[in-house]
Amino acid sequence: MKKILVLYFTQSGQMKDILSGLCADIQDKAQIDFAPISLVNPYPFPWAQYDTFFDAMPESVLGITFPVNPMPQIMEKDYDLVILGYQPWFLSPSIPFNSFLHSEWSAVLKDKPVVTVIGCRNMWLNAQERVKNRLQELNARLVGNIALDDKHPNIASTLSIVRWMLKGQKEATEKSPEAGVSMADIKASKRFGNTILYWLQEQQADDALQPQLLAEGAIQLRPNLIVMEGNGARLFPNWAANARKLGLPGDPARQKVLKKFKVVLFISIFILSPVSGSLAKLKTILQKKKIMDDLHYFRGIKYIKGKIGKEVMPAP
Repeated sequence: MKKILVLYFTQSGQMKDILSGLCADIQDKAQIDFAPISLVNPYPFPWAQYDTFFDAMPESVLGITFPVNPMPQIMEKDYDLVILGYQPWFLSPSIPFNSFLHSEWSAVLKDKPVVTVIGCRNMWLNAQERVKNRLQELNARLVGNIALDDKHPNIASTLSIVRWMLKGQKEATEKSPEAGVSMADIKASKRFGNTILYWLQEQQADDALQPQLLAEGAIQLRPNLIVMEGNGARLFPNWAANARKLGLPGDPARQKVLKKFKVVLFISIFILSPVSGSLAKLKTILQKKKIMDDLHYFRGIKYIKGKIGKEVMPAP
């Protein structure tokens, strides 16, 4: 039997549900070990207040890491495949997941084929580029990527995410839809399990799996989101650096910058998004070849430095 390690971070339990669903049909066909990632000082869920979540923005964007709880059990076996489940925070890998990637326990990834599984609202490209880069540094081999997102309209999904983050309610209400990745999509993720296991058992080439996953609907990427996320990925590091200069997490001195960032972000989502969305769609028409090239790239597993956003140098 092939041995598969499933590493993931989750606050709400959604990523655990996604990965459990993905592995549902192969539990008896492979040895599968699930290992959750956690910080020594974890973030709350639901978040105590929205400002608490925004206080995590600078460290998320700048790639600041925090101590991870020891995971010696993941070093005990020689795994044939590692599945990594994570979610973006502020267009970057979440702090707990990024902290794992820079911890001693990330050595388990060396020389291993890796499949990344993303659960998000709608933007994940910049986060995945940073994960790709780190996997290369760890001498891991990215062979597949699955991105599950919230398919509701931008404003509706934002409102439902806010409700989920502050109240812990994923279920739909009369005023807003189900938050995050839909339960239907989570249940349907089991289709990917057999595809991954077949690739693993047949010892196919590293570049053979992703086309099979794409045929199963692993990534449904709207071209205009490439443009919109690129804009955010270039701006977020400036806000993060300015806030970090004023203090560390929890320092009231940096709240003024973070509150301005929150206002600008909400204005962009609730007021300017129809305009920016239209401009992004226009850009996809005017730069059709470039956008189609980008679409092909982001649906794949190759890594080319500088494809989106800008390089971020971690703060001290």
